[in-house]
Order: sequence, then C-alpha cells, then structure tokens
Amino acid sequence: MFASRIVLSITAAGFALAVGTSAQTTAEFNLKLQAKAAAKANLLATRVALASSAFQEEVTIPEGLQLTNKGELLPVISTGHVLTVNPMADGSTGSILYAPSEADDPAYRAAISAGAGGATVDYFDARIATPSVATMSAYDAVHTWVNFDYLDPTGFGNNLAVYNDAGGTVVLGAFCTYTTGNFLAGTIMTAAYCPVDSPFGNNHFTLSPYTGDGTTCIYDGVAALNCQFRDFLVTQGTGIVDGHYADGEICHAYRGGTTATQGEVVYSNGSGAIQLAGTGQWGTAVGNSCSCPLTAVVGGGWTDEGSGLAGVSGVPKLVGEGTMASGSLNTVHLSNANANAPTWIFSAPSSVPTSFKGGTLLPDPSASLTFGRTSASGEAHWEFTVPGALPSGSEIWVQWAIQDGAAVKLVALSNAVKGTKP
Repeated sequence: MFASRIVLSITAAGFALAVGTSAQTTAEFNLKLQAKAAAKANLLATRVALASSAFQEEVTIPEGLQLTNKGELLPVISTGHVLTVNPMADGSTGSILYAPSEADDPAYRAAISAGAGGATVDYFDARIATPSVATMSAYDAVHTWVNFDYLDPTGFGNNLAVYNDAGGTVVLGAFCTYTTGNFLAGTIMTAAYCPVDSPFGNNHFTLSPYTGDGTTCIYDGVAALNCQFRDFLVTQGTGIVDGHYADGEICHAYRGGTTATQGEVVYSNGSGAIQLAGTGQWGTAVGNSCSCPLTAVVGGGWTDEGSGLAGVSGVPKLVGEGTMASGSLNTVHLSNANANAPTWIFSAPSSVPTSFKGGTLLPDPSASLTFGRTSASGEAHWEFTVPGALPSGSEIWVQWAIQDGAAVKLVALSNAVKGTKP
C-alpha cells in the first residue's frame, strides 16, 4: 500500500464512503466518481423501467445430495431470500445483493454493509432461483461466489452481463472460474466482462496471505486477507490486477466500464463467508469493491490497436487506463508476459509500423525507449501525467517488447495501445 494518501469524504452511487485516492490526483479521482455516477444514472433508469417485474423469480429446490466445491455431499437446505429493498428506490441509499450459491450469512452481509458505508445488503439464494435483471437492477451492486451448483449458472451469468451493461457493479468471488467443479457461466465470464479466467479451472485449496501490494480503494481499511479457497487466475480482456497473495496468486482484479454508462466488474479471489472461513477484512474488501470508484471510462482516453506477438503465455496484454485529460494520471498495465524478464517500452506521439523481431511494432521506433523488467507474475506498469500544454487531439502510442525464449525470435510483443488527449 502507498504510505501517503489523500482521503476524501464522498457520496458515490448512493454509498457514503471515505475513500483514499492513493496514487492519483484529486482531479483523476473526481473523474472516476463521474464515471460511477454516470453508470448509476443509467441503472436508475433501468430500475424504474423494470421495477414491476422485480422479485418474481420461480423457486425450485434441488433434490438429493449435491457435491459442493469444498468436496462435501450435502442437500440444499434453504431458508429463502432476504429481500428488503424497494425496486423503485431512488438510489440515495446504497444497496447490494449478496447472491451466492450457498446459504445466507447475516454476519458477513453486515461486514459488507459496513465496508460499503452502511449500504443495505440483501440475500438471494442462487441455488433455488436465478435473479432476473429486474431484481438485480433494484441494487447498485451484486456479489456472488460458488459452492453448491447454481440453479442456472448460464442464465445467471447472462443476466449479470445485461445488468452490468445497464450500470450495475458486479463483484465475482471464489470458485466462479472453477470449471472442474461448480462454477458461474454465461456472458459475464467472457473476456468482455470478467477481468480474469482460470487456465485450468482449478483452485489452490491452500492458505496464502495477501501481501499488501494493492493500490486501489478496494483495500481501504483492509490490513489482511487470507483464504484457503482461491482460484488459479490469469487476466483476460482489459482486466487489471490489483494485489497479490504471497504465493503470487491474484488477490483482486477489475475491469472498468467500457462505455460511460456501464458498471465495473471486480474479481475478489477468496471469501470471508462463514462457509469458506476466510480471515481478515473480507467484508470491507467486498464492500469497497461494490461501492468505490475504480476507473474512469476505460477506452475514454485509450484504444487497443492490436499487433501483439505471442510468447510463453500467449500474447502479452497491454491496457491503458486514464482520461488523457490535462494533469490526469494515466497508467499502462502489462500482464500475461514472461516472468522476471527484461522489457523495452516503446512510446511515441505517432505510429510508424515497423517490422520487429517477427512482429510489427506500431509506435514510431525512433521516439522514446524505456527499459524495465516484469514481475514474478509477468506484470509491469508505467505511469505518467499528461502535460497541460499538450494540444487537444495529441496522441501517445505505447507497446511493450519482452524478452521471451518461447517467442519466434526470442522477443514477444504486447498489443499496442493509443492514448488520445480530449
């Protein structure tokens, strides 16, 4: 965590929060608040349009014993949903729907509520029914994780994607990528939505503590996290890693909205629910993930220009984040690259496509070149502040080259990204 931080008292999307801005300017943080507010406005419109259809799901109690992801054979014993939110709520008070494929945990819901500044946290049993888009739209965020099988894992995942497009925040948790057991399916798990995937669909089933390297508001008030049940993860799409466990596994990752009205998706790799017995401030981390503003509109200042060249893990993934507005902090994140490898960062104000090591380098190679190195997890990042005197329409092209013995000429290339000043 950063030693110094600016703390702002804010109200975002109905949540009362004290959020640390960590490694960003107040102006940049305000842009993130604006993105959160735009998504919330869209969600409120959806909420009103669908209110009459909310809370009308049919219930089916699965018969017999089910094999849970913890390896237990158990019946589904449900006490029903706990739904208190008015589907016509005006959004002035934050609300979260806790919808795991597991029994309720009122204490955990209370911890999530505290982490989200006192938001209402209701419970929906996804083992016996599938929350509709109308029902989810009554809430500002939806959090789910997997133990028993969902009643309809694909239908739930499809509904979550529609809800996310409408402005709702989605927080996915343990076992959602666990394709060797019970898991979440549907559109929400694709690269366009979920920030991570599991290369083998498995889980660690071992403890490892959070290292404290997270940098976003997810970790405000979080001193420790630990959980035996953690998926093996890699980033996908525009996913950005935020924090690791001591064994190198991803702790959290997120994907910002790709339009001005889309919600964020966070993957919280673990759980403090009583059934998984995670320790530390999991309720706080999930509450923050549901409520705090993580990104300005991804793609608002940046576009993916392609032209990657595969290495040991496939094509390294480069994502630009920030608005490119005057004085804004922008970050270029590299993931899915060769671990502990030398890198070359090509950055230029224009594109001059050039043959390079069996691929094509898009930034003008005669411009700036910076040297670096990837981490043990194959990641790196580069930050810069946009000069105020830079004219509107100015561009920066960035592409990473990584030493990689599996690449065609021992050097892999990330995709190129282009930042444009508004």
